[in-house]
Amino acid sequence: MNWTLHNARHTAATRFARDPAMTLAEVQTILRHAHITTTALYTVVGLDDLVDKLAEHYGRPAQPAAWSQQYDPQDVAVVFGAR
Repeated sequence: MNWTLHNARHTAATRFARDPAMTLAEVQTILRHAHITTTALYTVVGLDDLVDKLAEHYGRPAQPAAWSQQYDPQDVAVVFGAR
């Protein structure tokens, strides 16, 4: 494959946008985009990141639902079913 300077810029922009230590406004400034919406195009979620987040989510113990004390437990049971 023939790599171009544009390919390198796109790769760098994607890495910058995915870096939690950088704000989107900072990335916009570095790339010299006039509009933040242009920079936002680089914020796509990577498949590896998504798989890691899903594994982390399903690895945590389930949290029981907690209803506010202002709700009557019988009303909650009627609406959502008894547990």
